[in-house]
Amino acid sequence: MFILPIINETFIIGNMNTMNSRLYNHIKSGNLADWLVSHGKTVITAEEVADILGIPRQEVAQRLLRARNKGQFATLSKGIWAVVPPEYREFGAPEPQRYIDVMMEKLECEYCVGWLSAAAIHGARHQAPQVFQVALDRSLRERKVGRTKLIFYKRAYVSEISKRRVNLSSGAIMVATPGATMLMAAADLILCGGIDNVATIITELADENPSFLQDIMSNVSLFPHTAVCRLGWILENISGQKGLDELSDYCQSKKTIAELSPYDGRSGTINKRWNIIENRAVEADI
Repeated sequence: MFILPIINETFIIGNMNTMNSRLYNHIKSGNLADWLVSHGKTVITAEEVADILGIPRQEVAQRLLRARNKGQFATLSKGIWAVVPPEYREFGAPEPQRYIDVMMEKLECEYCVGWLSAAAIHGARHQAPQVFQVALDRSLRERKVGRTKLIFYKRAYVSEISKRRVNLSSGAIMVATPGATMLMAAADLILCGGIDNVATIITELADENPSFLQDIMSNVSLFPHTAVCRLGWILENISGQKGLDELSDYCQSKKTIAELSPYDGRSGTINKRWNIIENRAVEADI
């Protein structure tokens, strides 16, 4: 513990979650957000607010109403708020990278950022603006936080997929690795703007991440065979990648014939190397 002057008073500052509320008895709801920002707090729960302000839990929502209307707090879930620094208040909330990790911890969700959002973090230029896509181990409804829409997708593979903690200037988040992100895009074309945009993303990720093949092979068993075949075809025929025999052998190991685009019928040439029906032309923006 140490002595710190705040708002012309002297306080003893300790662990926010465990100290007696009397230690915070000079902090008011009107200056709570700035106090939290100064102490590096990105997400706050109703229980923590009650402890800091020294009020009953049931009074928290009403006590924070004025501060929320001023844009100092953004609702993440019932009883959980993002703390909004002054420079973000005109936008309604900071970017999700500042709070998503703590939000998921407080909601007790295993997660990883995926699809377009992960691709952007890994260096792909093409992404859906103002949308943040997250894979979860359970269902959670989408929500608008500030100007950004958070979209959550329940996926059984979240606990097994390759992911890593990425340190960004705005915070640390768990992100699907580049190879895993390619597979996610190939499996969910609609979530990534269609096959043309997926081909663009995969090409950019392959160019930015030379070790992508090993990454892909460690995750192929988690995804539908059709998605793996589609990814292999794109890597070779659109991205121009070489040395994909291991991935091709995997695709040929099963008799499943996939469509390049699942929305364009089954009419077209069968590419036996990738066990895929070339049922439409693919035009990547590369």
